[in-house]
Amino acid sequence: MNSADDKQAFRSIPSVDELLAAPEIAALRERHPRLPWTHLARGATGDARAGKLGPLGAGRDDIRLRIVTAIVSRVKELETGGMRRVINGTGVVLNTNLGRAILPEAAIEAAREAMAHYVSLEIDLATGKRGRRGEVLEELVVLATQAERAMIVNNNAAAVWLAVSSFSPPGRVIVSRGELVEIGGSFRLPDILEMAASEVVEVGTTNRTYASDYEKEARAGDLLLKAHRSNYEIQGFTHEPDVGELVRVAAEKKCHVVFDLGSGCLFDFASRGLEGETQVQEAVRMGVDCVTMSGDKLLGGPQAGIIVGREGFVAKLRQNPLRRALRVDKTTIAALQALMRAYLFSASPETVIPILRQATGSVDELRTRAAAIIEALDPGSKAGFDVRAEDDLAAIGGGSFACQDLPSVAVAIRCASEGEAVALSRAMREGRIPILARIKGNEVRVNLRSVPPYEDDDVARGLNAVLGNP
Repeated sequence: MNSADDKQAFRSIPSVDELLAAPEIAALRERHPRLPWTHLARGATGDARAGKLGPLGAGRDDIRLRIVTAIVSRVKELETGGMRRVINGTGVVLNTNLGRAILPEAAIEAAREAMAHYVSLEIDLATGKRGRRGEVLEELVVLATQAERAMIVNNNAAAVWLAVSSFSPPGRVIVSRGELVEIGGSFRLPDILEMAASEVVEVGTTNRTYASDYEKEARAGDLLLKAHRSNYEIQGFTHEPDVGELVRVAAEKKCHVVFDLGSGCLFDFASRGLEGETQVQEAVRMGVDCVTMSGDKLLGGPQAGIIVGREGFVAKLRQNPLRRALRVDKTTIAALQALMRAYLFSASPETVIPILRQATGSVDELRTRAAAIIEALDPGSKAGFDVRAEDDLAAIGGGSFACQDLPSVAVAIRCASEGEAVALSRAMREGRIPILARIKGNEVRVNLRSVPPYEDDDVARGLNAVLGNP
């Protein structure tokens, strides 16, 4: 299209006043008078000029219809779209894209009460004077982790940043090249360290690092960082120093050891056959100055960064002037308090904390649930499909238990072709309660390891709706 054609095509775009007078838009304007309709119309006409709504040479009426449809669709998305409840049938229990851990009932109720009422966030009820935010929560964390002191920030990246930046300048961070990780969302540990420290010293190689590598570089006051590799493993010709070796180097060189544990594990998964994750209590006993972890992964709570460690080290972090920018709100404190009480006061935390129950539940239980879901499907809905319970594999996710699969069971829907499976999966995502599943060949699989039992009826209803309307 030459410039003359462009001008002619642009003249075919209706004016904002004409669009706002269209019957479809006028009806919506009556229902939603507070929306900035002129802004929405200008945005849609801008999209039309940019070619985002298709070619402009199709005639004025067609272009008008496309712009009006775009405005109506945008209003619907603003009214009902965005974050919604979904059913996680992916088999990844701590799925970052789906919000990670499901909170315990007690934590949900505590957060709801904090949102619905005023709370004693920063007041001492005994004296009536100002109190310290999260004081009881921090004591609960100390008891659960057996550390000397604790503090809470808004996520683990913030916890690492605070631990490093509170000793810089002139502090330096020494870290193994094999632990400079990148995790989901393009988050890179080296980027955080470069912003927080005056100098980042990389030691060792990708696959082999020794305590002597740290020892050669360490100076008094440096931070020796041990970082969890999160979602991958290095196998073969490898070596890495254990935390105890770094603690010995730090004692000799008068340094500090920070252990970025990542996912945060208070439960003895090894006793249930899942090995490879260091418990926080164990890390503290090794003598590190500081352990950082997430609240919403293996711990099973809301998003938060939890810092535990030696009294003097954590006290230094509290003096950081940017600590206030990283603090958590009343709902996070309430939910974490309830979670920590579940760990400390419940006889069997795995019965009340969903992530523990999901990770350790038996395959026989999953198989029974799958059979019940299939039994609940209407015969007419199943007529065009082969629906059966299939043994499957799941993963805990959330940067924990890298490369370890969990035995699981899925409700498998076998379709006539892979293309039909793709179409069925999309229909499931577009249901009243979206069901996110995994496609394997020509099968759509709803993996029950990541579906809490109380959602089984919703799975059956959702499958009935889409299978009955292929």
